[in-house]
Amino acid sequence: MSRQKLIRHLAAVAEIMVQGGRSETTRTCGNPNCACHSDPARRHGPHLYLTYRSEGKSRSLYVPPERAAAMKKAQAAWARFWELGCELATLNRQQLEREWKRDKRQADAGPRRNRGRVGD
Repeated sequence: MSRQKLIRHLAAVAEIMVQGGRSETTRTCGNPNCACHSDPARRHGPHLYLTYRSEGKSRSLYVPPERAAAMKKAQAAWARFWELGCELATLNRQQLEREWKRDKRQADAGPRRNRGRVGD
């Protein structure tokens, strides 16, 4: 893919991307008479969370069921952003390598000096 096309795709997915993981958990509620307290199979959930790190700490954000699809789409956008970014970084590295080799060839082919040969 061309550099410009990669950049356009990066910009498109950057609009909705969210970095983070997904976790599901079940919980017991605050009602001590609820069946969730005596039977682990009857715990409430699963509840979906977006997990991430911020300021050196693990954090989680509850994802309401009606937002689950949007969250999954945002995570997929992050994964695509990462792939595209790596592809662009590879192209950039290859370009740097070509430029450095060209600069070295030009430096090596610079003006020839008299290297002490007799008669020159």
